Amino acid sequence: MIKKTTIFVMSVLLLVSFSSLLEAKAGNPEMLKHMRHGVRMAEKNLFPAQILLKLKEKINLTKDQVITIEKMRDAHQESAIRRTADIKVLELKIGSYMEKESINRGKLEKMLRQVAAMKTDLTIANINYLLDLRDLLTPEQIKKIESIKDGMRRMRMKRGFQQKRGNRKAIK
Repeated sequence: MIKKTTIFVMSVLLLVSFSSLLEAKAGNPEMLKHMRHGVRMAEKNLFPAQILLKLKEKINLTKDQVITIEKMRDAHQESAIRRTADIKVLELKIGSYMEKESINRGKLEKMLRQVAAMKTDLTIANINYLLDLRDLLTPEQIKKIESIKDGMRRMRMKRGFQQKRGNRKAIK
């Protein structure tokens, strides 16, 4: 009985943590903005389509590049939404299975591993998508994005420094 309860509690905690991550991804149309998964996009020259399209004039994207980026973004979002839905369905099945009186550990493990594999595939698809976007850009465009990114970083640092100085003055 204690083993069943322990497995149940661990599974619920696992499902809750994964489902909250998935909700953040699926619920937001700009899900890539929230998808980092160990890859710091801006630091590795990986930029989501939304950023590239916002900066299209500043980085001189061609019409063909814009059309390709939009098509890639739409296809990727559709795929990600479907994959996320499949993961949620399987997680619901796991939750229902966990409510049974008798739980087959092998079956449960297989289902949990399947969810983990699906999440890994989703992460790999996101990273490949970002790499494909980067491959569309010329070296000059990447340099322009980097300079824009550096300017934004400096502004954030300056703003943060000013806020910290302002807080110190208020404290004194």
